[in-house]
Amino acid sequence: MSGTLKKILVVDDQPEVANQICAYLEHLGFPAVAVNSVEAAIIVFKPELFELVICDVLMPGKNGFDMVQYIRNDYPETPVVLISGYFDQHMKEYQKVLNIDVIYQKPVFLKTIKQILNDALMLNLK
Repeated sequence: MSGTLKKILVVDDQPEVANQICAYLEHLGFPAVAVNSVEAAIIVFKPELFELVICDVLMPGKNGFDMVQYIRNDYPETPVVLISGYFDQHMKEYQKVLNIDVIYQKPVFLKTIKQILNDALMLNLK
């Protein structure tokens, strides 16, 4: 992650999940902002403000794959990590096709958040 402390954008349609992830991130010293839809994320996302996006996959309206496509098209340097309670072989296929950095399975715990941050750091070093 960068030397300047930018925020991490957390996108999940379940507010309690988004808020819990933000609490974990802030506990680790990373400022975070939670939004409850991809549509809201697209409105607030600015690459100069956010250095990482953590996004749920299955949500009403636009989903996590839509968020990945938006970021890849307009801000390809920004790492995106997807989280999902639903994980099967199709997820791995989507991961390859859409060039998704990492997909983690829910529930997300503090240990998982640490791994997400480590993976994001490695992605930024590429």
